[in-house]
Amino acid sequence: MSDFFDIDSYLNRIGLPAPTDEQRYQDGLILLRDIMAAHSRTIPFENLDIVLKRNLPVSLESMELEAKMVAGGRGGYCFENNLLLCFALRALGFGVTPMLARVRWNKPPGDPQPLGHLVLLVTLPQWPVSAATPFSGQLSVAGTPYLADVGFAGTNSIAPVAAASAEVQQLPEGHFRLLSEPFGCTGSGGMYSAELGQPLPPPLSDKQFVLQRQVRGTWRDLYMVRNEPACDADISQANWYNCTHPDARFVSSFFVSRVVGDERHHIVNGSYIFRKPDGSINEEVVTSRARLMLLLTSAFGIALPDETAYIDRFLQPPSEQPPEQPPEQPPEQPQQQPRPAPQAARAQQKRHEVAQPPS
Repeated sequence: MSDFFDIDSYLNRIGLPAPTDEQRYQDGLILLRDIMAAHSRTIPFENLDIVLKRNLPVSLESMELEAKMVAGGRGGYCFENNLLLCFALRALGFGVTPMLARVRWNKPPGDPQPLGHLVLLVTLPQWPVSAATPFSGQLSVAGTPYLADVGFAGTNSIAPVAAASAEVQQLPEGHFRLLSEPFGCTGSGGMYSAELGQPLPPPLSDKQFVLQRQVRGTWRDLYMVRNEPACDADISQANWYNCTHPDARFVSSFFVSRVVGDERHHIVNGSYIFRKPDGSINEEVVTSRARLMLLLTSAFGIALPDETAYIDRFLQPPSEQPPEQPPEQPPEQPQQQPRPAPQAARAQQKRHEVAQPPS
């Protein structure tokens, strides 16, 4: 996958100025936070091309991601969003390693998912040793890794997660932590509340690690990351599965998400949901194509493609009016049956009672 990238156009799209050398090499972590937050508030998560069955699997080449998500005013699903961020960070001098992950959020225990999510392991820019003049300020700590993810559509943080230790981290959305897999859920998924009462090894010390978020006092897995660089072939294969396999979540459902200020806005199939900073939730059932198109352009800022024939296929259809009834006919008069004699009537009633099952 080509790394050619127009960084100026990307920064203009997310509303940030070109960083100075001081911002890159001395305040690299602040710059990373600013880029992730601006990206999340500008470029939505969406799987419109998969829903519309357009040009599948979606392209992950840098120039085509730029054309779609920077110049074209669109969003993308997790692979597109995080690879767009990957190319941008590399252009600014960050070290970036894409990694594949298994989603565990809201998945049943013991039901491992395919490696269908992509995240980034990021290190801060370092002043080139070959530079003609030394850097005059205090450089960022070399080699400190951070987990960056702008493509998990709502439950992750828009800030980077420090990956050097298993300590609990306070991020804008709440408490998060990274655990080496043996100290996480060991593949079972689900919820966690008990602390282990022993020093935890660094998350990157094992073959896989887990991102957890604290929800109402309970630790829950978001996803498990395979701790190795994802090669282009693995990324392409996972992208093909996500875009085309009938069991893939993005093939069988419609998703849109965007951070608007401090609110999280989502459309999942026919439900439009937004969460406010105080935790309150508003929900609307979207039943018309016109309302869906308006939400996509206004609430999510998506420049819709020309062809939108299938865009409403996951909406809940509005309740239909009952079919028109034929004109009423006068009721047919039942034929009169001869009244049985009293003794015969009592025998008939007795047979009826015997035939009924006990209640």
